[in-house]
Amino acid sequence: MYTKIYSRFYFLLLCLMMMGCSSIHEDDDVVERVKVGDRVPAFTVDVVKDGSHSTFSTSSLAGETVIVFFNTWCPDCQRELPELNAYYLQHKDEAGFQMIAISRGEGEDVVAPFWEEYGLQIPYSAQEDRSVFDLFASSIIPRVYFVSAQGIVTRVLIENFEVGE
Repeated sequence: MYTKIYSRFYFLLLCLMMMGCSSIHEDDDVVERVKVGDRVPAFTVDVVKDGSHSTFSTSSLAGETVIVFFNTWCPDCQRELPELNAYYLQHKDEAGFQMIAISRGEGEDVVAPFWEEYGLQIPYSAQEDRSVFDLFASSIIPRVYFVSAQGIVTRVLIENFEVGE
């Protein structure tokens, strides 16, 4: 009898875990604060690139800028970040090109080991809160915003996407 109860409990637990992993929607009322054609919100963050620290600011855009929002625990982010890393490596030497990955509510102690484990080279900013992310939307990750040198959002990719789209 206990085996049957435990089996049902574990099956229910597994189903709940799968739903939690595959659904990165935190709420049903997603607020999109930035869309294609909008000006990118103003923000400045500390960035880690090749082990050194610098600053990134939307007030000093020089060319195409790609802004990525992620969490290390997100399965879609784990799958997409290596693809975005390949895009970064392909374009990083182009004049004015910038790419930055910004964590949503995860600090350096979580992001740095993840970056190392996955061999990522995209400059990143570990944000312990959601203040930068909240400028763009209320939920759903990963999110990628392509921004022109003039600060206008030209393309938005959300959740499951192909970088080559």
